[in-house]
Amino acid sequence: MKRDGGAMIERSDSFTDTFVAPGTAVRYDGTGTPEYGVVVHCWRDDEIGMHDCYVAFFGSVFPTNKPEAKPYVLRYAATSLARLELAGRNDR
Repeated sequence: MKRDGGAMIERSDSFTDTFVAPGTAVRYDGTGTPEYGVVVHCWRDDEIGMHDCYVAFFGSVFPTNKPEAKPYVLRYAATSLARLELAGRNDR
């Protein structure tokens, strides 16, 4: 998967019940086709006993410039999200 000319790799903290910082690139695989997005907000939800996140999704690819369509915001548990970063960077 590429974004802005660089390859995206999965971080080691993917699929864990940990806080996901806003702005973190993520992938959700639960629909059968990977969907890519950016975390908008994440919090510890005592009702479900884990971290929950709002994610702005762009669909099956990250846009490299202005998106053709508005992203759609969905709510997912942090445990269902793969955290992504540009290859060669470790700026979490």
